[in-house]
Amino acid sequence: MRKSDMTPFMKRMRKGTCLRPESARAILHAERYAYAARRPLNVFITMKFPKLSRSGDRPYDVFRKKFWENTRRRWNTMVKENRGFSPFDAIAVFENPPTANNSGRRHHGPLHVHWMLRWPFRKCGRLMYFLRRQFHREFGVAPPSSVRMQRVRYGPRAAAYLAKGIDAPFAKHFHIDHAPQGPIAHRRVIISRSLGPTARKRAKAAGRDPLPKKRKGYYRKFRPVDLARLIGSGGWNALPQAPKKSKISKNHRPPNARSAFAMGRRKRVMDLRNPAVSIQP
Repeated sequence: MRKSDMTPFMKRMRKGTCLRPESARAILHAERYAYAARRPLNVFITMKFPKLSRSGDRPYDVFRKKFWENTRRRWNTMVKENRGFSPFDAIAVFENPPTANNSGRRHHGPLHVHWMLRWPFRKCGRLMYFLRRQFHREFGVAPPSSVRMQRVRYGPRAAAYLAKGIDAPFAKHFHIDHAPQGPIAHRRVIISRSLGPTARKRAKAAGRDPLPKKRKGYYRKFRPVDLARLIGSGGWNALPQAPKKSKISKNHRPPNARSAFAMGRRKRVMDLRNPAVSIQP
């Protein structure tokens, strides 16, 4: 980043206590490219971690190995042979914001991660079940506030929320409301390779604009979905199921009646065999 992108007379934050401007730009570009590629990130997940897991690993390692990788494998199994055209798209940002307890003592925490990914709305209830089950296995307890899921209404605003821990002098350049997110001893940002710079270079080489300046309104034609109702306490059985197709037509034909297609085909075959005979329906 250039010095001209900084707000003058504002001191930079210490490394490790904020999101670097390069990482913030990567988050905004990843969300922008996902929308341009017609793969919008439509689900927002927040997970709050305890200090230690059952295995003694850091929450970052547990999230990367158990939650991120398991969800990626579940996505690849769901799309199967279309994996090359429909990759796993997700962005995750860790935060450890400053807060105060009831006595007024200042501290940082709780450590949590914001996670934007692309997932079918009708299968969000099942995903929520797997995440909470895995959370209980790793940390021993899964209160209702440990894993929360909601729908992304406007992608750029959600991406700006992920990048709110940016270094303070660069917040105005990216049009982000800065909020300090505390020190973190590991990587803050995880971005899928399908949304990274290499994927954008390949899209540009193929003749597509990876980062268009104006958004197309193709996403508006999707019908609205009440995600809170889908992932409610009713479980997977409470989700709306597709209506079963009835075997009886609108005219209530008997089961042994021949279909219109079969009758028409029989008529054409008989006319070819004996053109002089005309069969009335």
